[in-house]
Amino acid sequence: MSYSKFTSNKMKIQLKIIGYLIYHAEFSEKELEISGPITAGKLLSMINIKKQLPRIILRNGKGIGSREELEDGDRIVISPLFSGG
Repeated sequence: MSYSKFTSNKMKIQLKIIGYLIYHAEFSEKELEISGPITAGKLLSMINIKKQLPRIILRNGKGIGSREELEDGDRIVISPLFSGG
């Protein structure tokens, strides 16, 4: 019997925080080694960014929702919403 489905895998994620969200996360760029699988929403709570804060999550340059599972090697950018003319 294989127990691999009961153990979590370590994965590395490149993470960049933009704007005022840096003050919540207390860093601007970091490589994280975390146990997976993990969703983008869980990552937000791990780095102290409340889900109520308006933000955009990008994975490898494309927008994702907080329920999306992250993968080893992903480049994640978390940015506040911007508007203007």
